[in-house]
Amino acid sequence: MWWHSQKTDHEDANDSGSDMNNEPPRSLPDKDFTSDPPAGKSVFAMLLVLGLPAVIFGGAGVALMVFSIRNPDHEDGGLAGVVCFGIPFSFIGLLLILTLRAALSAYRLRVQHSIDRLVFESSFLGRGYHSEDRSLSEAVYLEYTESWYERTDEDGRTTRRMSVEYIVHGHSSEEGEWELGIEDLILRFENHREKAGEIAEAIGIEFRESDASEGV
Repeated sequence: MWWHSQKTDHEDANDSGSDMNNEPPRSLPDKDFTSDPPAGKSVFAMLLVLGLPAVIFGGAGVALMVFSIRNPDHEDGGLAGVVCFGIPFSFIGLLLILTLRAALSAYRLRVQHSIDRLVFESSFLGRGYHSEDRSLSEAVYLEYTESWYERTDEDGRTTRRMSVEYIVHGHSSEEGEWELGIEDLILRFENHREKAGEIAEAIGIEFRESDASEGV
């Protein structure tokens, strides 16, 4: 590994009395971290759980809006039909589609020391649909945050939900503090904390684990 070879070089320099210790430290190598989209039974389950309801709600929403516009005098038509039925159903369908796309997407984090860039990319069916680009030298630390949210229903039953975030924090002299969320990539790995430490090491920054916080 690079850090072992660097240490050996310096030890040799000290033994020989040369001035190699005055050389600048070696730069970190470029590295890519990628996650493949789910396959097989996982895809079928997601299509069944998310895809089918998305089609049903989205289709129903569009149909209701068309019906309401064409039949403004109907008791369920007009503006009330669009606002009360068409838009909510369409919104649910869109939300399910976006959730399905995120679940079936592939993610890549490009750590490019050679050109001082940190790039996070998202792709669906081989086509990129989102990309964030930051200056690698501005990155300060990678933070792991685990939050718990509690909700109590009308019957008094309380449910708890955990939310996990992995965020690269940085500072720019022009933009100030910035954040780059990469949990979509890291959570695809079985031991995500270990992978987060590997990513922080590749970037050359500290990995911090924040205390769990409570939410409502």
